[in-house]
Amino acid sequence: MDSGIWLHARLACLLGLRSRAFRALVSIGVVLLITAWLSGAFSLRQPAIVAMDVGISGLRLLGTFFVLYWVQEIFVKDIERRTAAMALAYPISRSAYVLGRWLGVVFLVAITVAVWAVGLAILANVSDWGYAGSVRPELGTGYLIVLLGIFIDLLTVSMFVVWLASVAETPMLPFLGGAAFSVAARLLGPSAAYLRFSASADKEMSASMLPVLDILRWLVPDLSRLDWRSIVLYGQWPPVDEILSGIALAVGYVVLFAVLAASNYNRREFS
Repeated sequence: MDSGIWLHARLACLLGLRSRAFRALVSIGVVLLITAWLSGAFSLRQPAIVAMDVGISGLRLLGTFFVLYWVQEIFVKDIERRTAAMALAYPISRSAYVLGRWLGVVFLVAITVAVWAVGLAILANVSDWGYAGSVRPELGTGYLIVLLGIFIDLLTVSMFVVWLASVAETPMLPFLGGAAFSVAARLLGPSAAYLRFSASADKEMSASMLPVLDILRWLVPDLSRLDWRSIVLYGQWPPVDEILSGIALAVGYVVLFAVLAASNYNRREFS
């Protein structure tokens, strides 16, 4: 089974890197980095901080598009082209197929985060725009923690999209559903906090929306708990228990979606 997992992981990496769409996404990534650098010019005192903030947001956005594209290419098109039946005909369990191909996506996500991290580190050192006294982002251990949060965030989105691919009857459902999930999971926590604690929040809206959001928080993971950019930008560390609980929540959802996806693949008929 182990050899089957790694076989599918290698195939997933090749599928994820070979198309023109991947090269287009890389080009978009370069444009986003340049945009982050230029955004620093709009801050009168802290251009490097602004550039890093925009760059981190760019990584979360670009990483999501990469994840949606890779799952579409590695899982959905296998079903659409009817090649999944041939891949599953080998003496390898379907669970190994799902896990192996997802591990290929994990590797690709890790490479994306690592490359972007180098770009952001360079960005932090060239975005002062001539302001000698401007504060620079902290690029020590805290930077690695921030990148870890982004990495786990993207893994959670990827496994949700894999689960959608395991039940979808139309090719675009995983892509569109994954995009909606990523937006909802990242905005759920801040939206609930705004309605609950902000003095400017509309009282009637808060009364009607908070019960709905409280129910959704049991169904959708709060991925905003993995956004720890304040460590890099301002040197403000969240409590350790908040970091660990955010990681545990996301990993729990990854395991849940993995089990559901493997179960669906085991039951599904491919032709």
